[in-house]
Amino acid sequence: MPARSVTVRVPATSANLGSGFDSLGVALDWTALIHVTVHDGPVPRPVGPIEAMAVSAAVALYRRAGAQPPSGISASYEGEIPVGRGLGVSAAARVAGVMAANALMAGGYDAETLLGLVAQLEGHADNAAPALLGGLQIVVAHDDGLAHLALEPPGDLRLALLIPDFSMPTEESRQRLPEWLTRNQSVHNIGRAALLVAAIRERRYDLLNIATEDVLHQPARAQIFPPMYAIFQAARGAGAHGVYLSGGGSTIAAFGTTGLEQIAGAMREAAAVQGFGAQTRVCALSARGAELVAG
Repeated sequence: MPARSVTVRVPATSANLGSGFDSLGVALDWTALIHVTVHDGPVPRPVGPIEAMAVSAAVALYRRAGAQPPSGISASYEGEIPVGRGLGVSAAARVAGVMAANALMAGGYDAETLLGLVAQLEGHADNAAPALLGGLQIVVAHDDGLAHLALEPPGDLRLALLIPDFSMPTEESRQRLPEWLTRNQSVHNIGRAALLVAAIRERRYDLLNIATEDVLHQPARAQIFPPMYAIFQAARGAGAHGVYLSGGGSTIAAFGTTGLEQIAGAMREAAAVQGFGAQTRVCALSARGAELVAG
């Protein structure tokens, strides 16, 4: 059997949006291509983490189908979405892997089944849902699986991203999160997460500064990234509507409608004052999720 390949275009994603820990995520107009190929014989294991996650996800879908995985599966990554920066690259890789496997074996699995498997591999679905389906996704795990609802992103709202030169591996940052919250802390985040969704839907961007406030995960992650709040303040001072740590970090994301380059520049200057380098990028929020690429 000759080698067969599938290419998936998948977006970067930004999760949590401050107050919506493990429940909110949005697709960005920053995409990468992941190529998955099945071979007629064994091939070396992937070396890169993105490629390895894509292959493992593909194998997981074959096993989910009760099918013997091919003797050789390889993957290659074509893009600039970095690892360990809170931009959903692990979800992107796993979404690409299951979509490719579904196409290669003509599995016919629907998006809900694929999402459930990716969420299982990820441990949560806040990046997986927007990576697969696009849009701003509200996602909740329950006894029977996942409940999720998409909000179409407004065209005038964008994100200025500060992408530091250092990574914050998700597992390490999650280990610092509190086991318990007080009632007041719980109410703080519940109310702000609800406000965030409503503010974006109603285009009440003046409320995003309050809505992105968080007491659940960002204070703990600031222990790894002490300059975080100073950079938040710089973004606000430059006109950001709201600012938060994207996913588990280290990327900081600032909402804006105008002056996005100025907001990005202010964050970059604040980072330099704190003694570390970073890149910046301005992204639109995207309604498009992962797609199979012809050819």
